[in-house]
Amino acid sequence: MTRPPASDDATPRHARAYRRSGFTLIELLAVIIILAVVAMVAAPSLVGAAEARVRAGAQQMARDLAYARGRAQSTGIAIWVRFTPAQSTYTVLAESGVGAGRNTALTITDPATGGPMVVRLDREESRGATFSITGLTGNEVGFDRGGRPLNPDTSVLASNATIAFPGGATVTITGRTGNISVVTP
Repeated sequence: MTRPPASDDATPRHARAYRRSGFTLIELLAVIIILAVVAMVAAPSLVGAAEARVRAGAQQMARDLAYARGRAQSTGIAIWVRFTPAQSTYTVLAESGVGAGRNTALTITDPATGGPMVVRLDREESRGATFSITGLTGNEVGFDRGGRPLNPDTSVLASNATIAFPGGATVTITGRTGNISVVTP
C-alpha cells in the first residue's frame, strides 16, 4: 500500500482545498491588465462606429432628397419630404396629380424596399443619427417639376435649408435651385 507524500499529511484537508480553489493576486492583476488593454483598443473603434452611423444617416438622407427631387422632375408631380426630427424620421410623399396640391400628397413606395418611404434613422446602419433643421417652414420641403425647392405654401425656397447631424455632418438643400449636398467630417 502506498502512502501519499508526507507534505499532504502535514497540511490539514481544508487548507489543501482552499489553496487549490482560488486565484492568486498576481493572476487577478494580470486579467485586469489584459481587460484594460482590450478596452483601450476597442473604445476608439466604438466611437468610430457611432460616427460612421451618423455619416450613413446623412448620406442616406441626401440620396433620398436627391431621389425626391429627381422624381419630381421626371414625373412633373410635386414631391414632398416631411421631417420629424423628434423621432429621427422623414417621409417622402407625392401629390396625387399635377397641380393637385400638397394636401393631396400620399406616401410614395420606396423603390428599394417596396414599402412606404418612411425612413427611420434610428435603425440599422444609421442608428443614433439624430438631426435638426434650419431654414425650413414647418419641417417640410417640396420639389416642383423643375427640381426647385418649395415651402409649404408652394413658394420657392429662397435661402438654403440645412439639416444638421451630431458631429458636424450636414445636408444642405440649396435655395432656388434645389441642389442637394452633404458634408461629413
